[in-house]
Amino acid sequence: MGMARATSIFIFLCMGVIAASVTAIMLFQFARPPGEAISLGLALMCAMVVSHLVFTRQRERSEVTRKVAELEERVLEVDEDIGNLEGRLTGMEGNLPRRTREEIDPLFAEVEVLGSLIKQMAEAMAGMEERIDEQDSRQLEPPPPPERYARYEETPRALGYAQPAAPRQPVSHQPQHRAPAEPAPAPASGFREPRAPMYDERDRIPVNHAPAREPEAPPVRPVSPQDAAFHRGGETSFGGSGAGNEEAAVRPGRAAASRSQSSDPEMRALIQEALDASRVDLYLQPLVTLPQRQVREYEALTRIRDRNDGVLEPVDFIDEATRAHLMPAIDNLMLLRSIQVLRRLSSRNRKSGLFVNLSVQTLADERFFPGFLDFLRANEGFSGMMTFEFSQADVAEMGALEHESLAALFELGYRFSIDRVDDLRMDFKALSERGFRFLKLRAARLLGSERMHASHIHPADLGDLLRRYAMELIVDHVETEAQVLELLDLDVRIAQGYLFSPPRPVRPEVLQSVGGRTGAPARGPTRRAAE
Repeated sequence: MGMARATSIFIFLCMGVIAASVTAIMLFQFARPPGEAISLGLALMCAMVVSHLVFTRQRERSEVTRKVAELEERVLEVDEDIGNLEGRLTGMEGNLPRRTREEIDPLFAEVEVLGSLIKQMAEAMAGMEERIDEQDSRQLEPPPPPERYARYEETPRALGYAQPAAPRQPVSHQPQHRAPAEPAPAPASGFREPRAPMYDERDRIPVNHAPAREPEAPPVRPVSPQDAAFHRGGETSFGGSGAGNEEAAVRPGRAAASRSQSSDPEMRALIQEALDASRVDLYLQPLVTLPQRQVREYEALTRIRDRNDGVLEPVDFIDEATRAHLMPAIDNLMLLRSIQVLRRLSSRNRKSGLFVNLSVQTLADERFFPGFLDFLRANEGFSGMMTFEFSQADVAEMGALEHESLAALFELGYRFSIDRVDDLRMDFKALSERGFRFLKLRAARLLGSERMHASHIHPADLGDLLRRYAMELIVDHVETEAQVLELLDLDVRIAQGYLFSPPRPVRPEVLQSVGGRTGAPARGPTRRAAE
């Protein structure tokens, strides 16, 4: 740029020298007048300037034309490169899915091989469990008496059921004397209905401990007029038959005795003493996802200890606690401890929720429930992590007051679960609208090894049917790997049972570490309810 400017200045100087020279020549050589000589010099200088400008403009125009031509060539090259790039992109779009599929297909094949290996391993484990149980039964059990199935017209296996093994006799050094008794009348299908654990407790020992089997059930208690009225109420709410719940008719152990008696003062005193001495313990049992078997939720279970630290399960005390109207007090204590457990889980950034069993008496207690509701409102942050659980029989008995209490809990964001289901003829839409999000069903009932009321719902379609109403199926009492394989075939996503983990007590330090930060519900209504 500086060089071009210097050249222009030099050219203009030369033009000025030439014009001055012409003026001098015209003045001195040709003796022309000074004005004419100067005019001629200026005219010559202007002519040279114009010529120089014209030539310079032509040179610049030619340079611009050359640059534009080069630019057009570059643009054509860029267009050609873009066309090539578009062709390559089109080829990649066509070839990339195919190449990706070729690379991923072997991985899918390996995953399928691993899945088949895992399934074979589970089948092998199930076969091993069956062989171990068979070997134990051969070593420890006497052969079944020949008259055990004398009442059948044909063998149970011919009826489509597996023949049950004889009950195991516990090993003891003391002789056992058993009074002869007539065998209990069996249901029409040839099997006695297994007892339903109260409060959804798992009353059997884990499978890997090889426990002694349950003894035979006592004679079936005849249905009382009160039970008949109860079954009629269940029929109106759930569309069930008038036969009622057969599980409630067979109650082994202390539960059967408590049903037959009007009251048990000793048990009532033991429950009250346990409440006063804080000997009501919280146990947790996980609910796992299938097939990963990862913990998704926990269920809170209740245990009571006596003075000698003997553990009583709900099947032992639930009837007397209900008659004595102590269930609101027990629910009050269990709710407090459940909130403490949820605080501990949230402090560890764990998103697991908690299923808490709740009594219908708590919902209907006008003195206790307002304090109960205030406590839940104060801990509303845990509403998405807590699910209250009711049995199917309790849901069938609910009236207007109970439904109003459920609506108050649902407005706070709490969800509900229905368990101990033995009749699938229910209004799932109405349950979903009331806030029920889970339904629990025993594995043996879902798989057909335990009899249920006749229903038009096929077990394989139950999960999909519940999901239409924003509900989820939970299969509990899962105790063998063979059951897990059948549940996977039915697309069951959540399971619970001794196979995964038995109920385990919550450590006292877990409750003490967060006890100071948890506000307790109002105690006044609880004491009055207990009285």
